[in-house]
Amino acid sequence: MTTVSKLNSHFEMSERETRMERVKYMLLPGLMAVVMSMFSGCAVTPPAQEPPVEKYTTEKAEQQPRVPDEYLVTLAPDADEAVIFKYYKRFGIKYLHQLEGETYLLILSSDPGPHEMDVLIENEARIKLVQPNLIHWDYR
Repeated sequence: MTTVSKLNSHFEMSERETRMERVKYMLLPGLMAVVMSMFSGCAVTPPAQEPPVEKYTTEKAEQQPRVPDEYLVTLAPDADEAVIFKYYKRFGIKYLHQLEGETYLLILSSDPGPHEMDVLIENEARIKLVQPNLIHWDYR
């Protein structure tokens, strides 16, 4: 092998190595980004599950402090407030006020209690929920 051919082979080797270095420097950061995104996607924790909402029960309502003679009545979307008068006028309706959407504040003259309020509407689809106006304490 002549000196010129040795230099050419050395030069070709250097050029090949240079190309490999360029590929390495261009490919390596991209590959690292892909791997990091894969692992970071696996490291995301699922959002904390909210505790299940407790179903309203009359027994529980009897135990909690509540505003006497006051109830929150939620109607079905197609019902009007006349259904409230139909079931509760016998207790003397002092005040009926729409709070939000289908929810009304009902104030009675004589309070029959949460259980009796529920029993009256057991088979009535136009009234979705009747619950006492509970007192929520900020600091106890």
